Amino acid sequence: MKKTMMRQMLLPVAAALLAIPAAAQAPAGKDPGALGQSGPATISPDYMRTRAVISPVIHPDRRVTFRLNAPAATDVRLTGHVIGPKMHWLSPERSLPLTKGTDGVWSITIGPLEPEIYQYNFLVNGAGVSDPGNRINLVQVPGDKPAYYDPQDVPHGDVRMVVYHSKATNSVRYLRVYTPPGYDDSKQRYPVLYLQHGGNCCEYSWMEQARANMIMDNLIAEKKAKPMIVVMALGARSGPSEGLGPVPAHREGNKPPAGRQSNYDPGNLFEVDLLTTIIPLVDKKFRTLANADNRALSGLSQGGIQTVTIGLRNTDTFHWLVPMSAGAENQGDDQFMKISEDIFANPEPLKKNLKLLHFLVGREDVLYEADKRLADKLRSLGVKLTFEAYPGMHEYKVWRRGLYETAPLLFRQGS
Repeated sequence: MKKTMMRQMLLPVAAALLAIPAAAQAPAGKDPGALGQSGPATISPDYMRTRAVISPVIHPDRRVTFRLNAPAATDVRLTGHVIGPKMHWLSPERSLPLTKGTDGVWSITIGPLEPEIYQYNFLVNGAGVSDPGNRINLVQVPGDKPAYYDPQDVPHGDVRMVVYHSKATNSVRYLRVYTPPGYDDSKQRYPVLYLQHGGNCCEYSWMEQARANMIMDNLIAEKKAKPMIVVMALGARSGPSEGLGPVPAHREGNKPPAGRQSNYDPGNLFEVDLLTTIIPLVDKKFRTLANADNRALSGLSQGGIQTVTIGLRNTDTFHWLVPMSAGAENQGDDQFMKISEDIFANPEPLKKNLKLLHFLVGREDVLYEADKRLADKLRSLGVKLTFEAYPGMHEYKVWRRGLYETAPLLFRQGS
């Protein structure tokens, strides 16, 4: 999906640079130093104060104050799902204005908010900027008791970083692999959930933004879900994982692969990577139950449509499919309806093999109607499925809950 649930943020230093006054520049005729100054490098007090500003501030009544030191800015706004319905894709203005103080610090207080984890960022003179004091740009408004995604006093699994060579994309990539509590001390074999991220990020986003490992720990401790391995792979069509080398498109003279290589088309590079490299590697390296009855595929947004396009074509590999907010190349369109024409022409493998096909999407998601049309089309062909809508937009509030409520459905005998 080209338009995703969150904008890619600029580096936090962008906000700091806005705070460095013009007086810090070198006098004419003198060579500037590392900070654009002549002589020994010094740091503007405004620059240091940027880092000293505490943001966000969560108040006891569940209101939240966001602050940014940007004295040179003329317009600072708050955006992200924390602002509620105004953040809907179809909203004409997806932000709220901050007020500038006499000290150059901009601020806004919103709420009270319902207990939840919210994503946010700033727009400074129209440019997306991260909060310098909060790298991941998430704020948790706590409730009166721990939430299903909070770390609790239960046995915890591990999340491992597995490096592998992706032949399909000719790059080195990471897998994030969650192993359930007790994995290292047992000889037990486990079912596997392949859990895909959305179009704006990467293989670690289910950990960092959704706390998938904590959700699984809590479900397993409560015996609501079967202990399982969860594999999170990079779903982008080319290039290495973040930090392992330059993306091919960044190399001068790069030529994309022949043919149309979206992340959703049949035979795309990620599908080849998943089926020919990732699954065999996981089955070899971990104690898996290496069959379709014990293998599930799920994902959000881009990962949701990958679940549809890959999972429905490979029901001999996956018997459990949970597409979440399945998103196509253009928001709200039915591109994947055309992609799936061959599936519609022969739905018998779906009816024969699938133990679970469960669609979920936010009620206010712009993709709601498109997802429902796809589900209705499959139903009309006699494919057994379920469709559920949760309160929310195209956001992790929906997908966190989706994992929490669907993981217990997986790998149940007799389904």
